[in-house]
Amino acid sequence: MAELDGVGSDLDRWLEPFLAALGHKRRRTWAPLYLRGLLGPSERKSLQPMAACLGLPGHDQLQHFIASPAWDDGPLWRVLAERADRLVGGPEAVLVIDDTALPKKARLAKLTGPMR
Repeated sequence: MAELDGVGSDLDRWLEPFLAALGHKRRRTWAPLYLRGLLGPSERKSLQPMAACLGLPGHDQLQHFIASPAWDDGPLWRVLAERADRLVGGPEAVLVIDDTALPKKARLAKLTGPMR
């Protein structure tokens, strides 16, 4: 299967506990490819361009992964919470995210800043 240069090993190591929580073999196979497609350089994040960028022969397998019946995402949230706790400092730590400094993409973003 295709890999994007420079992403494979770091992404694979980061995904490892999440993939183990997925359980289903096909999900463990296609989830990393789908994420590589989302993280890839293409502006278009629809399945056909992603499949082409990943070097896949078609987009059907990605479509099946995305459109498959709902599955329990609880195990993924547990892994995420455990990893966040470890990174932040444990259950007593607090993480505050301030996104107000992030630049906005829209033209109206200039109007949403502080009033002068």
